[in-house]
Amino acid sequence: MNSPSPINTFNELITLTKIDDNRFSARSPKYNWGRVYGGQVVAQALNAAKQTVDPNYHVHSIHAYFIRGGSSDELIELEVDRLRDGKSFATRRVVALQSPGAILNLSASFQIDEDGPKIQEKSLPNDLPVPEDLPSDNWSNIMERKVIPKGTLSSGHGVWIRLSGDPQHDESSYELGLVYASDDAPFDAAARLHPEFDGNWDNDEAPNFFGASLDHAVWFHQKSNPYDWQLHHHIGIIHMGNRGLATGAIYSKDGIHLATVTQEILQRF
Repeated sequence: MNSPSPINTFNELITLTKIDDNRFSARSPKYNWGRVYGGQVVAQALNAAKQTVDPNYHVHSIHAYFIRGGSSDELIELEVDRLRDGKSFATRRVVALQSPGAILNLSASFQIDEDGPKIQEKSLPNDLPVPEDLPSDNWSNIMERKVIPKGTLSSGHGVWIRLSGDPQHDESSYELGLVYASDDAPFDAAARLHPEFDGNWDNDEAPNFFGASLDHAVWFHQKSNPYDWQLHHHIGIIHMGNRGLATGAIYSKDGIHLATVTQEILQRF
């Protein structure tokens, strides 16, 4: 069973218990929608993969499939498959399990640091309100959110996000914080694309549909402390077969392109 002790910080959330060299377990807080937050399981699975990789290798991409909803009442077991250790890249597969079976399948690729040109085509949208001027819209005490008001951006959906608590200066955990937050804004961007979405997520009423993350991909470009404000800007691009797709980017407050994110969601009325 999941420990009844509360989880109040991100560090507590991503702390794993080692079972053996390739297996770990993780705990979950409770969420108001009943299932485990997908970004939590992705961050925990990525942390399990990191435990099996030489620290000279850094994650450059993850691809995750959400298989079934997780329960906060049960520990999550993380099984790591060491697919390859090469001279420049290492590849891991992680399956997150609970008693009904697998809840997540994650692939992660790691690369050693390599020198090369640094080119960034995009940056923060114009006329963007700073987070200090916006109200908080939080659903967890682990993460603070400031939603960009509707109509402010020329396209897409934007949210300023940072982890709550004392800033951490250990860069090895920066990607874990980013990927934890990365499951938030693209889901909303994909849902807002649907012509019958009524905006009920902007108030206290229940939404008029069932939604769940199906798959999630992140490409990591540069590092920034996730305890500092980061803009998650995503655009819903297509909705077919009750599946909505959104893609976008995460930026630091000073405009550094940190990551690219694509997510597909299930949306059924």
